[in-house]
Amino acid sequence: MQVPAQYQGREQSYLKHRVLEEYLLAWGHKLGSLAQRRRVRLCYVDVFAGPWQAKDAALADTSIAIGLDALEAAATTWRDKGYPIDVDAYFVEKDPLAFASLDRFINGHTGLVRTQAFPGEFGKHVDTIRRFLGSDPGFIFVDPTGWKGAAMRFIAPLLADSRQRDVLVNVMFDHINRFKDDPRQFLRDQMREFFGLEDRDMPAALGEEELFALYRRQLKAQCGVEYAADLAIPHPTVERTKFRLVVGGNSPAVLEVFRDAERKVIGAEAASVREQAALRAKEERTGQLTLLAAPPATDSRYESLHARAVAQAPRDVLAQLVAEKSIAFRKLWPGLLEAHHITRTGLGRLIWKMYKKGEIRILNLKPGERSVKDEHELSVAGH
Repeated sequence: MQVPAQYQGREQSYLKHRVLEEYLLAWGHKLGSLAQRRRVRLCYVDVFAGPWQAKDAALADTSIAIGLDALEAAATTWRDKGYPIDVDAYFVEKDPLAFASLDRFINGHTGLVRTQAFPGEFGKHVDTIRRFLGSDPGFIFVDPTGWKGAAMRFIAPLLADSRQRDVLVNVMFDHINRFKDDPRQFLRDQMREFFGLEDRDMPAALGEEELFALYRRQLKAQCGVEYAADLAIPHPTVERTKFRLVVGGNSPAVLEVFRDAERKVIGAEAASVREQAALRAKEERTGQLTLLAAPPATDSRYESLHARAVAQAPRDVLAQLVAEKSIAFRKLWPGLLEAHHITRTGLGRLIWKMYKKGEIRILNLKPGERSVKDEHELSVAGH
């Protein structure tokens, strides 16, 4: 795959936008299916819309256009089948120059998605956007350039009025990691706001995994979502995390879609993206052209996280089955997908291997079945 030219030098944004695109397409098609029973309205909210660093005149390299295109595709699918679906998109941007570009773009936008833009800070528009959302399904995208202004107390009201709302937050690990232990009071206050800690301070010296475990816990506690998971967007040319995307929602499907997107984008596509970025950086440094070798099939950073999941998930399965005696697969897999970088399909294969090795039993397995299904009741062998 070839990274679009407008993303050169900011390949991490390309990967972020690919995850957004994959997730939003699946979300729109799934929630749009409700139109088979009744008229449905879907809402999309981008609260730090920009555009920022856009190199494409049509803003194709921004979350604005990517979000609208994904929603248009979902709406068109169901409209073409004769089902009634409405889609509204709301954008917030505080920078006057960026807002002017945003406003020009959406005023020239044509299609099924209705658009509205709000100038100013996200927090000042929360009540207004909440009224516009009503009780309809929604997708909230929170993509700040740092952390200021992205407080959980602003996100929570937008998720409060419907269980069919998902949130995707870009947590700028690169920036936060530099300042999370800074003693200056204004930074302490901003970190408390971002992590939803109220009057508590950030725990000191948290590592990357501990930091995001905290953010996921707080997102669930402060924003009232049942499930939360994250994925790591790698730095294009250095072996470290650039930022992480954290998803939250109330349906297990949130986790299934998110892990599928992670596997496709971060697992597979990121390897080629980073290979191209490294090659370009080398050419700029040396002035010599280099032939692009075939990139690895899977990005090394994702492969490490996935390998850890493959090793740990079976142990977690056994521990849970020992504690609960038996459990349906539909109740087992959401928690494991929250904790581990593995897809539902991949987890199902692991559990089937455990069954074939005699480690677990599938109590209601029917003749001819060759894979684990939601309704299958699992227990530890010998119990």
